[in-house]
Amino acid sequence: MFKQVLMMGALTLSLCACGGQKTRETVALDPLVVPASAPWISVEPTQGDLQVRGIDEKVILSPSRPVSEVLQAQLRSALQSAYMSNLTVACEHVKTDMRVKHADDAPSIATLDVSMHCTTNARGFVTRSDLHSQPSAPVSAQTDYSKLFVSLLDEASKEMIGKVQADIDASKSNLK
Repeated sequence: MFKQVLMMGALTLSLCACGGQKTRETVALDPLVVPASAPWISVEPTQGDLQVRGIDEKVILSPSRPVSEVLQAQLRSALQSAYMSNLTVACEHVKTDMRVKHADDAPSIATLDVSMHCTTNARGFVTRSDLHSQPSAPVSAQTDYSKLFVSLLDEASKEMIGKVQADIDASKSNLK
């Protein structure tokens, strides 16, 4: 009886060890973090890994730096010249999600969904906006999702830079 219980326990443990393969990939985001001095732009810090959804295996991306830090660095670098006295841009609630969609008659597409809420204050004229970007790219079974993530995040940050620049311009136009 005792041997049967031990055998059942060993069998159960061996079955639990099978399946559910997880792949954790470190994502080097350092090339996207460009030094810039624009302390008037801030993005609320976030942390966390990102699971790629919609694929058979579990791929979890572990960014070397928080996505919020990358977005802040990209915004500061690109928008330094837009500064005027008493201008602030504060962004918060950064969210990221990566999904792969499959179609029978087309290649699979990976989409990075990045969103955040930003408030621009130019000498008391306030603009609030919910920024959203969804860059995408075709993927195959051999796709390196960590490299794809870096590329899509760079594309998303550039799109968000344009949107924040538009908010700054709208706030500045109220001053005239």
